[in-house]
Amino acid sequence: MRQRITFAVLFSVFSAGGWLACAPGEEVPTLDGGGPGVATSPVEEGSVGASDDAPPSTDGASSPRDADAGDLEDAQPDAERDEAAPDAAIGPGPIGVFGDTLCLNADGPGGEATYPRIERILGTGAIEAPSDGVYVPPRPHVEEREDDGAVGPHFAILAIEPTDVNLDLVPMTDGGDRSRTEIKLAPSSGGIHQPFKGHEGDTFVYTWRFRIDPGMRFASTFTHIHQIKANGGLYAEPPLITFTPVASGVMDVRHVGDLTTSSVGFTRLGSMPLAGVPGQWMDVREEITYSNTVGQYKLTIRDQLGAVALALDVAGLQMWRTGANHMRPKWGVYRFHNVSLNQDVDDYLYLANIGITHGATPTSTCR
Repeated sequence: MRQRITFAVLFSVFSAGGWLACAPGEEVPTLDGGGPGVATSPVEEGSVGASDDAPPSTDGASSPRDADAGDLEDAQPDAERDEAAPDAAIGPGPIGVFGDTLCLNADGPGGEATYPRIERILGTGAIEAPSDGVYVPPRPHVEEREDDGAVGPHFAILAIEPTDVNLDLVPMTDGGDRSRTEIKLAPSSGGIHQPFKGHEGDTFVYTWRFRIDPGMRFASTFTHIHQIKANGGLYAEPPLITFTPVASGVMDVRHVGDLTTSSVGFTRLGSMPLAGVPGQWMDVREEITYSNTVGQYKLTIRDQLGAVALALDVAGLQMWRTGANHMRPKWGVYRFHNVSLNQDVDDYLYLANIGITHGATPTSTCR
């Protein structure tokens, strides 16, 4: 396995925050106890609880370039959006299919209903929010927020410990050990999302921005805020890739190879210090070649001012699941119950400008 890990720094912003002092292009060790290699976690994603895959529908498929005018609504050319005055309100980003890129953006409270809007783009079954009905009255765990002056309207993923549940709806008091609220590219067929499922040999680029609530706490057990997972096959349970913030103050980027049903043994591809990260928008570009022979993983995460916080370029990885129907991304909060997490507090992960591109060159920034 060959890899390069790059950290870049804006000292004017994070000199007190703890970013590593490394020049762009410099090879450095990862944090949290060493470089890439096999690591173990006491509790990771396993078979506990219901499967996260909704049964597929039987509707017909579509091509990325077959979108009609209805798929392109709310679009505004990227150049026009970039030329807006810095203090101008930021409107909703584009939504629908643009060439080889599928875009999802919020339009804020009072606009289109949140769940139908997400499923219109990512497909029926794209929302995993089993905790909505646990509370009286019910509490939607995927919400929308107004323009905050940085990214425009955006999604807010709610997580409440210890009362949230997983897909099996078993509360912690009855033995449930984890909770989940995520949005994903759905396994269902027939929507405009169909051509954006990853198949063996495909290259995909995933772009988005995320903001972690400043008061959110993490534990030694897992909290995944992004996953790449398989749909179908014997080895679909463990995630292929995760973004996993942990109590030691870093966010791991973890990889689990093929032919396993557990992610207890994972490879840490790199780690990003969390100091200074909560409260600001982080900008992600993730490129994956889905293959076990020429598999490759590239990642760049930038802070809100554009400085590179983490860069990875790893070749020779197992980036496919034997027997899978397809691979797809997920975003949200999936975590193991732990007393080290905030208790009875509304934790939020915020998401904006989600883009899925079939190929290595996005045809829209989704902004």
